[in-house]
Amino acid sequence: MLYDPLAVTSGPLSPADAERARRLAPVIRFSANEPFLPSHLGVSILTAARRSPSCAHQVTFEPGVARVVEYAVWWDWDIGHLYDLEHVWIKLDAQDQILAVEASAHGAFATMSGPDGALPLEDRRVTLYAEPGKHAFHARAETMLARRRELGWACAELAGQGDILINDMFAHLFDFTPAQHRAVRRHLELQAFTPAFSFTQMVDTAGIEIVSWPELHGHIARRVPELVASVAASQPLLKAVLIDSGDTLVDEGTEVFDAEGYVTAAALIPGALDMIEALAAQGYRLILVADGRLRSFETVLGGHGIRAHLHAEIISEVLGTQKPAPEMFEAALRAAGLDAGDAPHTVMIGNHLERDIAGANALGITSIWQSWSHRRARLAATPDEVPRYLARTPGEVPALLAHIERELGRTAEARRVGRALPPPPGSA
Repeated sequence: MLYDPLAVTSGPLSPADAERARRLAPVIRFSANEPFLPSHLGVSILTAARRSPSCAHQVTFEPGVARVVEYAVWWDWDIGHLYDLEHVWIKLDAQDQILAVEASAHGAFATMSGPDGALPLEDRRVTLYAEPGKHAFHARAETMLARRRELGWACAELAGQGDILINDMFAHLFDFTPAQHRAVRRHLELQAFTPAFSFTQMVDTAGIEIVSWPELHGHIARRVPELVASVAASQPLLKAVLIDSGDTLVDEGTEVFDAEGYVTAAALIPGALDMIEALAAQGYRLILVADGRLRSFETVLGGHGIRAHLHAEIISEVLGTQKPAPEMFEAALRAAGLDAGDAPHTVMIGNHLERDIAGANALGITSIWQSWSHRRARLAATPDEVPRYLARTPGEVPALLAHIERELGRTAEARRVGRALPPPPGSA
């Protein structure tokens, strides 16, 4: 563990330190439409130069500095990831007059001052500006206005990219699954916004929960798992991804057969293995649903390393029927511990309109036609063969599944609050 949360004090703040911390607590200016506001301050009172108890910053004592009040500012959410912790250091002389202010920004630390070196004070209170969505501290709004485009991307296109933040201080406490990380990402993607860049929303942190740093450390250790559990329970994710083999993962044109008709070798479609590995790393439950002979799949998919990522395999030779028979898809749902009611939260990816797409559509499974191959019909013969979504190559699948999960989340939220489904962020 890099930081010792008990290095300053193991209990609550003394009355004198609590009074000092509240009296000097900073005011933070946020963008007018900032969705995430801080809830706790973790305070440490330092009387000598040392490493911060709550982050990787060496706190220095310049001439005249008698004590430093460190504020670890806690948010449940950052637009990029679950939880945020930024810092402010207010350096005081023996009479508690403010001599200097330092603060954090994306892991860096800087003195907070105006162009003329003046302290960042408004009405004699330390007043800082927080980046929209990201919350890094600045002494002036101008330093953020110069980065409007970058910060706009962070709050919109890049929302949720950090999943659950696990820094060195908490690495030994938290162990979350890829699916939990994905649920947090989807939740944050739905919070995407365009920053207003008018910093009129002011939070006087003297009015939020102020505790000692060890108390905040304990709160964080409890709070993060609570938030993850809440999001995982409420954020609808795809419960299973069913996927065909021939011309979906394997290039059928490269198949080599032995005398008994078993496939002994075949090349994968470009990007197929990368797609499978990416989906597995994100915690998707992958189930092969394919027509053919078991030994062929064992040889080809096993040889390319795909079978290791599959939760189950539903093979026509084993089941005694072929797609589009409902038994193939029902067996896949059962293998995932699901039933017919879970079909809307399941997708089927395949190249065959009649077998893969019509079979999935008949059970209410979301169908994705991967149109890479030209060996099969490319026009639906009946309405049942019309796919819900199209992916031209395996490389398009991860982004498409993310889109489908965001749509599930938007629909669930609209139903929860009883309103019409809103347009996605950025739409006309």
